[in-house]
Amino acid sequence: MTLRSQLEALAEELGFARLGVAPVEPLGRDEVALRRWIAAGQHASMTWMEDTLAVRLDPSHEAMLPGALRVVALATPFARDEPPRGPSPGVVARYAQGRDYHNVVGKRMRKLADLVRGHGFRARPGTDSLPVLERAWAQRAGLGFLGKNSCLIVPGLGSHVFLSVLVTDAPLPVDAPMQERCGECRLCLDACPTDAFEGPRVLDARRCLSYLTIEHEGPIPVDLRDGLGAHLFGCDACQDVCPFNRAAPPPASTTEPFAAHPRLDVEAASLLEMSEAEHVEWAQGSPLRRAGRASLARNAALVLGNRGDRRHLPVLRRAAAEHDDDAVRDAAAWALAKLEEDPEA
Repeated sequence: MTLRSQLEALAEELGFARLGVAPVEPLGRDEVALRRWIAAGQHASMTWMEDTLAVRLDPSHEAMLPGALRVVALATPFARDEPPRGPSPGVVARYAQGRDYHNVVGKRMRKLADLVRGHGFRARPGTDSLPVLERAWAQRAGLGFLGKNSCLIVPGLGSHVFLSVLVTDAPLPVDAPMQERCGECRLCLDACPTDAFEGPRVLDARRCLSYLTIEHEGPIPVDLRDGLGAHLFGCDACQDVCPFNRAAPPPASTTEPFAAHPRLDVEAASLLEMSEAEHVEWAQGSPLRRAGRASLARNAALVLGNRGDRRHLPVLRRAAAEHDDDAVRDAAAWALAKLEEDPEA
């Protein structure tokens, strides 16, 4: 068997649904788009995007893998035939319902890297952990195409996939890139609750709920708080309406690690009163750790204000007066004002 066929066989055995190979070459319009996005400040506080720009644009960069020839791209589905849940009344994005994909998929990627190294080649594996434009390479490797919501869409699987890359100097056979298939559809652009899309494939992170509820620290802009709705962690709005996500999900056994975890069966109000130690234990092994205790408490306060249930007034009053984080106190005060001003709440 060739190295390529061995990689494909092992990838299938490990649970990857798609594998493709792209040649290391200039990224062309993707480079132009990334530079323009950063120049416009649309990466918000994600300064690492700018700090690692040169590496992101060239997998053969000395900080990645000098002499790299190929980028192997892989897709792991996580969609399940069940609605997303979250600390009630909040909702957590689908990808974060279960175990941390960095750990689950990362272990699989290390096995693929070991296979490549066993043939005398170098390899660097990563799952959302390397300064690499995963979507651009996945498109070039024929896995899918970039939708207008900036998500990679894999025909037959949709956009509910984790993307992984293996940068290597192995001269593997390459695949043909996939062309865009969105046509005139703009459902994803119109579905965004905070109007975060400047246009097709141009997402302003400063208005995106996925960014605001996970990466952003401090208060969430007041004019975007109503749009947050019940989004406690992440947002699937632009993916929920995509026609390519109407395909039947893969067998539940293949996505079991990403099934909703019992940790989600708590009240959002409890996040306002968790200690740091309690939060660490609650979020252990989950993508939810990324947001941190204060950010999740801030999000919970805004969700409670948006849901309009006056039963949450006591916990919001305590948080507004006593929480140790300024942004949480601010969010709780905003939620209080919203509930107290609404006679129907």
